[in-house]
Amino acid sequence: MRHLNEFIVFIHVLSAIIWLGGILFIAIVMVPTLRKFEPQEYGTKILSSSGLRFRTVSWIAILILLLTGMLNAINRGVTVHSISTGSLFLSHFGKILTLKVVLVVLMLVLSAIHDFFLGPKLAQLIDSGESIPTLPSRIKKYRRFVSWIARINAFLGLLVLACAVMLS
Repeated sequence: MRHLNEFIVFIHVLSAIIWLGGILFIAIVMVPTLRKFEPQEYGTKILSSSGLRFRTVSWIAILILLLTGMLNAINRGVTVHSISTGSLFLSHFGKILTLKVVLVVLMLVLSAIHDFFLGPKLAQLIDSGESIPTLPSRIKKYRRFVSWIARINAFLGLLVLACAVMLS
């Protein structure tokens, strides 16, 4: 049983590396590098294509994280009874776990907004090829908004990582 628990933790950590590592790589390495491309459309197309690929990988990692996270909580003694009675939230472990779960939920919401609404809208605006005078300013506005959501998500991911360290 101990080896199974260790395997579940391993898969949880691996999935977190894939999700958070990908977010940080894109934010710290890829975006600044692609901003230097001329013409800028090349960098935008590479980022858009990479983002679509990462979206698939990251949501698979997220599903695995949610499943293994629940299994890890059960393995650490979290029960429906301890949640429903509030006894879980009285311990240091319970408070940190609750904070981690809240941060993860925020990350999921921001990821969904980024991946399924704003990102596709930005790609649609870029690919539209329309010659509307306001189009470049709309693209710039969406790009800035998408970028800030990604930065906030990366920061939240680091906070989740800090909570995970405190739980270990």
